[in-house]
Amino acid sequence: MIEADFSDIFADYEALVAEVDAVFDKVKAACPEQVRCEVACADCCHAPFDVSLVEALYLNTQFNKRFPKGDSRYLLTEAANRSDREHYRLKHKAWKAVKAGVPEERIIEDFARERIRCALLADDNRCQMYDARPVTCRLYGAPLNVAGKLRVCGKSGFEPGGKYPAVNIAKLQERLLELSRRVAERAGSKEAYVGEMLVPVSMAMLSSYDEEFFGLKETKED
Repeated sequence: MIEADFSDIFADYEALVAEVDAVFDKVKAACPEQVRCEVACADCCHAPFDVSLVEALYLNTQFNKRFPKGDSRYLLTEAANRSDREHYRLKHKAWKAVKAGVPEERIIEDFARERIRCALLADDNRCQMYDARPVTCRLYGAPLNVAGKLRVCGKSGFEPGGKYPAVNIAKLQERLLELSRRVAERAGSKEAYVGEMLVPVSMAMLSSYDEEFFGLKETKED
């Protein structure tokens, strides 16, 4: 891990997470029959998605603290490797579809139907880092406004096209991006793309957020 203090950024991220949880609770209270989330449902734990840099670094930090070594870490790392390979396969498939001229909306819909088991999902269908889970996990089950279209969990009682209180994903992503750019700046990275990186949870677990990651390590010339 790079030697930089991200504690204040993590505190701001945790404050954002608290806001997200409050919004979800508000939607659940307003639509108790439609929000059907329950312990060990795990439907959202098979949906492929990426997380922002601040989420990835936060999750990585918590993962290393809770599972520094031993059998548990080994098993989680192996699960992350399997999950990461599956994510790569799906993204390569999507890339080939783009090159073939498949409409973007169809590619997104096809990707959303794919299933990949999250590396953090235990055999009892419970998350092994539930309190540190990313924002996407916290909102799954509530209606989401994604590029002007309503997206709902397939196991919920919400119906596409219905009128429900929906979370504006674009605004949330902007705030995560702002925090991620602060992370990159705090680390001393001069590469603009670093703060805008999006990776699967599996890669967030496996990555080493060191000088090489942030583009600070000098490359020796032959």
